[in-house]
Amino acid sequence: MATTVITGRDISLSFTGGTDIEAQATNAVLTKTFVRETYQTLDGEAYKVVNSEGTFQLDMLADWGKTSSVCEALWAACDASPNTEITVTLTAATGAQFVFPILPEYPTAGGSGTAAQTVSYTFKVARGEVTETFS
Repeated sequence: MATTVITGRDISLSFTGGTDIEAQATNAVLTKTFVRETYQTLDGEAYKVVNSEGTFQLDMLADWGKTSSVCEALWAACDASPNTEITVTLTAATGAQFVFPILPEYPTAGGSGTAAQTVSYTFKVARGEVTETFS
């Protein structure tokens, strides 16, 4: 069977509101994990999943002042409605699609010397909800 190699350039991203994420993003990683409790019984260890959690790591070049700026959209969302979810869709070139709600975070502003201004986010995935569609 042939090996399939998917790179970061094989994914597409979109946020509610249609901001231009792909042109600015340098890293995008969705992580979903279980909250699993371990019980010590007389028989040994027993496990119970009690919840699931998720995070979405997004690193990008700052885009302050750009039309449809991601930084400005997130700042405005935090000011206006910090508890309102933003839907993210991450699609791989293979057709796998992940749709999940995140809660907005304020971007950082500023930079150092001649280096490009960057922003890093670790968004909480609301309720750990991720809808997957595998083609």
